[in-house]
Amino acid sequence: MAAGVLLAVLTALCAFDLSSLPYFASSAQAQNVDVASNDDSAAVAAEEVVSGEAVPLVADALRRILSYSSIEARMEYATKTPVTNGAGRYWEQGPLLRRMELKLRGVEDSLLLQVNDGKTLWTRCETPRETVTDSIRYQLPLRSPQLYLGKLGLAGLLTRLQEDYDLAVVGSGNLAGEQVIVVKGALNKDALTRMLPKREEEIRSGEFSTWSELRTGVPVSMLIAFGATDAVPRRIQYRAVRDGATLRDWRQWETQETLTIDLREVLLNRPIAPTVFTHSEGW
Repeated sequence: MAAGVLLAVLTALCAFDLSSLPYFASSAQAQNVDVASNDDSAAVAAEEVVSGEAVPLVADALRRILSYSSIEARMEYATKTPVTNGAGRYWEQGPLLRRMELKLRGVEDSLLLQVNDGKTLWTRCETPRETVTDSIRYQLPLRSPQLYLGKLGLAGLLTRLQEDYDLAVVGSGNLAGEQVIVVKGALNKDALTRMLPKREEEIRSGEFSTWSELRTGVPVSMLIAFGATDAVPRRIQYRAVRDGATLRDWRQWETQETLTIDLREVLLNRPIAPTVFTHSEGW
């Protein structure tokens, strides 16, 4: 795969004083739902649990994310089309600074580096045949239906989740040895109307079902597995919906995994050298 094509695919991933956050107070309340597998059948419990708590839960998670001076984690990454998997690291400091490094295995082995200094997203992709770099300047606030992790960071991703998705708590359990609470999101009517204004009447009625009309890479549905004690997402999974599934039935959708990002060995409030959020032609 050419570096330019791979770069286009991969970039589509891609202080408060809080005395009490009730939704993440105790991991002992987690149910025995295994969400450790990437397999469709085991990604999350199908039965919805306490649906009314999803919105405040995500709001609490966002406040907790913003309260950390820094977040660092080992990252695992996988896509279904094209079939790609890899591992690397992710750094986040405050609401603006981010760095993501990935070594990927697929049709060709490749390296991906993204650095965000709050004003510019710089990306470098290397394959055995070529190297491609890209630099994108932007102004806040950002609106990206793909929810780029490198561009928006975890706080930005959760903000988009709040604004553009209907939400439900669908389960809780153990993911790679950590207790998690799993939230399902489905694109809401306002977000869909912005993307497909000619379909507004069908969207507002809940009968919209032609998901293939959306731009490639837009996650129709998402699963977020939040750490039950620190609220940091341990799994961010984009899921596709086949045409024919109506918007009104989003809680019962059968979805297919398209992209999964797992954050492991999370470190919070650790000093990060300023050079982490700078870039050069090398790594």
